[in-house]
Amino acid sequence: MRPFVVALAVSVAVSSAAAQPGRLRGIVVDSAGLPVAQADIGIMSVHQLARSDEQGRFGFAKLPPGELVVSIRRLGYEPTTAKVLIGPEGLDSLRVVLTDVAVALDVVQTSSYPYRLRASIEDFHRRRVRGIGTFVTRDQIVARNSMVTSDVLREMPGIRLVRTRTGRGIRFASASSRRGDCLPMIWIDGQRAEGLEVDDIPLSDIEGIELYNGPATTPMQFSASSSTLSCGTIVIWSRPPNIRTP
Repeated sequence: MRPFVVALAVSVAVSSAAAQPGRLRGIVVDSAGLPVAQADIGIMSVHQLARSDEQGRFGFAKLPPGELVVSIRRLGYEPTTAKVLIGPEGLDSLRVVLTDVAVALDVVQTSSYPYRLRASIEDFHRRRVRGIGTFVTRDQIVARNSMVTSDVLREMPGIRLVRTRTGRGIRFASASSRRGDCLPMIWIDGQRAEGLEVDDIPLSDIEGIELYNGPATTPMQFSASSSTLSCGTIVIWSRPPNIRTP
């Protein structure tokens, strides 16, 4: 019996070691090989977000073994993704090269709005990685090949369609027990847009959508009042103007 017990103990030890969480370390650089600081590195499947330091370095701990998709974003650079395979020993050699976005304002354009909008969209992606709420990206909108915004949202968890005077609207199922029509609060580019329905915003103009079904999940910056939060919140971000050089 003793050899059997020893073999079983070894097997358990090996399985336990294989199940240990792994780590990921890497560096973000630009096309010239210089470090990129303050880049957001996210792993959506485990809702982890890191930021590169002044040397462009970043790290994650307690990652599950297997293949993970890492997203890397920094204002002024093209976003990118990388697939990594995390084993028991982790991975210490991920090198990410970001490509500069050539940006030039027209000589008559003095507003900082395009840059503020781009910064807000970066915040959108940070919240998306953290996984609180439901998010729709521009890529998902294009993939659905829909004509109106309600078509993109109709299959999202906790969402129901209603008829309105101008067409269709979106309501949260969690607010269905309230009397009357519980209209979600809609925000467009960080500003409240009371009385609007989602189909009032052209789908071709939308870069991203955030859905929050109640006060517990809604970020503070979109918390106008408890009465509106109980009906849910929809945050819509416009597509940034094309400000690249020709």
